[in-house]
Amino acid sequence: MRLSILALTLAMTLAATLTMGLITVTATSVSAAPIDEANAKVEAVINDLGIDRSRIKSIYLAPDLGAGRNRSVQSYTGWVAFNDCRGSLVIDLGVVTQVRTMYTTGDCIVPGVSR
Repeated sequence: MRLSILALTLAMTLAATLTMGLITVTATSVSAAPIDEANAKVEAVINDLGIDRSRIKSIYLAPDLGAGRNRSVQSYTGWVAFNDCRGSLVIDLGVVTQVRTMYTTGDCIVPGVSR
């Protein structure tokens, strides 16, 4: 199942939350290309780890804003919540959507991912 998200472009002072399917996107000054790339990378990680889609309760993808006056998107973080455990798979992506870190929280176990 391919999850889709709606790309958002918002003024830097405007924040919005949009929910479509399993993915919740919180956006502040987000351009279409980076959020789409981040979504594709989270999907690829889920596929690469061989996670059964029936385990997935929700996927939350949010931009991480930089500090200072120019609060532009510096990176993205994805959280995958599961139906069969308390906690999440956390996927921390860099600005060019490379995986910087990945770990699980709570009692969730994903083979190949550290706690």
